[in-house]
Amino acid sequence: MCGIAGYTGERNAPKILFDMLKKLEYRGYDSAGVACFYEGKTIVSRGKGKVDEVRKRSKINDLDSKIGIAHTRWATHGEPSDENSHPHSDCTKQFTVCHNGIVENYKELREELTARGHKFLSQTDTEVIPHLIEEIYTGNFETAFVSAVKKLRGSFALVAIDSCSPDEILVARKESPLIIGIGIGENFIASDTPAVLSETKKVIILEDLEYGIIKKNSVSIKRLDTGLPLEKAVQDIKWDVKAAEKEGFDHYMLKEIFEEPAAVKNALKGLDDIKAAAKKLSKYGRIYIVACGTASYAGLVGKYVFERFGICAETVIASEFRYSTVNTTDKKCAVIAVSQSGETADTLASVKEAKNRGAYIVSVVNAVGSSLTRLADDNIYAYSGPEIAVASTKAYVGQATTLTLLALSEARELGKITEAYQNEILDDLHRMPDKINMVLNEREHIKKLALQLRDCKSFFYLGRRLNYPTALEGALKLKEISYVHAEAYPGGELKHGPLALLEKGVPVICVAPNDDLKEKMESNMQEARARKATIIRVAEDGELKVPVCDPILSPILYVVPLHLFAYYLSTGKGIDPDKPRNLAKSVTVE
Repeated sequence: MCGIAGYTGERNAPKILFDMLKKLEYRGYDSAGVACFYEGKTIVSRGKGKVDEVRKRSKINDLDSKIGIAHTRWATHGEPSDENSHPHSDCTKQFTVCHNGIVENYKELREELTARGHKFLSQTDTEVIPHLIEEIYTGNFETAFVSAVKKLRGSFALVAIDSCSPDEILVARKESPLIIGIGIGENFIASDTPAVLSETKKVIILEDLEYGIIKKNSVSIKRLDTGLPLEKAVQDIKWDVKAAEKEGFDHYMLKEIFEEPAAVKNALKGLDDIKAAAKKLSKYGRIYIVACGTASYAGLVGKYVFERFGICAETVIASEFRYSTVNTTDKKCAVIAVSQSGETADTLASVKEAKNRGAYIVSVVNAVGSSLTRLADDNIYAYSGPEIAVASTKAYVGQATTLTLLALSEARELGKITEAYQNEILDDLHRMPDKINMVLNEREHIKKLALQLRDCKSFFYLGRRLNYPTALEGALKLKEISYVHAEAYPGGELKHGPLALLEKGVPVICVAPNDDLKEKMESNMQEARARKATIIRVAEDGELKVPVCDPILSPILYVVPLHLFAYYLSTGKGIDPDKPRNLAKSVTVE
């Protein structure tokens, strides 16, 4: 969505804040800005462009300021522009705010404030917040801040400063992530842990309807509804700084693709939690797998593996589940919620409603301590480590591995497979990192193929059963980072319409494992060849070659060359795959 940062301490605040924003740029990068206290005033420097561009133009860099807030934006309300960039201030420039989320009642508030003489300079919903604080303020910043926040409808993560209270930053959260990094004589505020990893591994995770007063030597957290103070645990982040840096790779995306072998290995660490969750799942007659985007394709892999063992499971996109399928949930069903960040708005809303109806909730999540982990009855961590690139790769592999293990464990729990078969698949899964590395070693061949096809205007991806999700994931990655039209279909659907779009030279990427549907997929490829389409097979003997593996594990392996293919096609077109246009890493609003 957007990235928020804050700092108070004894060091140079502008430098620290711009450094933090750079680490949060995967959350938004169409504009950025910093606000700092200096000589009794709040100085704001902001503008359209990526963080480094705004930093280069900024006049705030050399200020000897020790406290401030900052923001990197992905536009929701108002186009990317200097005027719409955060931070935003009130008429008097006393109150300055950065905001992530959507103020649903901003029109109503803006009309009321305009009628009272307030002048607005942007198109954003955020700008109503500092004006609201100004309108309410009678001398106490905390009181005015809390009263203003209570008038907001929608989701928000907020940081605010008052030029008359130059030693504190106020923060609040509802349905958008916000953490406090705890230092010695200094404290940090951020939307996500990578922003603070180089400074501290000790964090307090703000929860919904909590607010805080952050000073250099203290952190006070209270309830928004009651104002009562809260005792908050300080958590230790296990990720190291290197895990959140490029480590010599040209892009985070390529680094994270090369971490896919580790994603499989790390997912296996959760086997005890997976088995415990499978025991509980085995008692429910209906299982829904709920997720968005890439995570929903991993969820679809899970559905097919469950069904392979005769277990009913349905994967539903969270933005649809929350408005329709949730009406069928009750205490007799279970919901498996899948999310890399654990902060995806539609997934969280779906889980809340299903839980209210009595459903058992288990999460498959990467981010420890995220909102989803606090809502779920049980959590299964993918342990993929920080994923910075907007286009998810290693997290997808971790999720697909985890869901495969979960289906396998439940099948064993229900007596649908033998222990010997389970162990056989587990043994093959333990060998999977080496097999993925074999694919990664073919990167130059994959790059060459991608460069040959980089000028094609349209791509089609075909897969069947377990690898229909693989086709969906491959097509999504190409769309996300190359801006090329790409569609995925089950192989059997080719003749039901899409065949009309095939002509000479159109690439058709076919995910073709050596399984009982191999001949069916071959027939689909022949249909495409007859229209003179260019066929690229992901197969043991394909143009995108993969090693031999058990077909049930093929989605974990066969997606790897598709990730590399999308990456090299993107870079071959001169596009930065880490910062695809119009997209951000975590979608924390509807």
